[in-house]
Amino acid sequence: MRKLSGFILFLPLVELVLLIAMGAAMGFLVTLSWIVATGVWGAWLMRTAGPNALARAQRDVAATGRGEIDGLGVAANFVGGLMLLLPGPLTDVLGLVLVTPFLRRLAFGAWLTGRLQQVVVERGGFGGGPQGPFGSGDGKVYDADPDDIRRNEPNSSGDPHRLDRDRGRR
Repeated sequence: MRKLSGFILFLPLVELVLLIAMGAAMGFLVTLSWIVATGVWGAWLMRTAGPNALARAQRDVAATGRGEIDGLGVAANFVGGLMLLLPGPLTDVLGLVLVTPFLRRLAFGAWLTGRLQQVVVERGGFGGGPQGPFGSGDGKVYDADPDDIRRNEPNSSGDPHRLDRDRGRR
């Protein structure tokens, strides 16, 4: 949370510096046109993201009998539109990443890869310590075929929690 608040406080300064550099490199009118064009596009995306997804889902229901709304895509288009609405090249790039499905998957995949690596390095794996992800156990691994397990039938030893293969082991 602290990183996010620092980013939000630092963002206007970065955007101002980038806008000045953009104006110096491309000229005032090109920079102003860029700001207006991305602002209009962002406002349009924010206004149409939800209704377009709902209309697409209704068409799918009429055609196939079931419809789905991509909630993450709708939210990404809305937030991306908000980023495009804000003046500045950095927020425009972030907005473009959010509204373009290919770039969004690429960025999310890179972020997810980084988070998984952080979990593995910092916490020593996915599980809850030496027992592994499924809690404490006896350390034995059971490789069972569906034919080996019969539901509602006790095995030959009478213990419903043991497989038939285990009867000679204990």
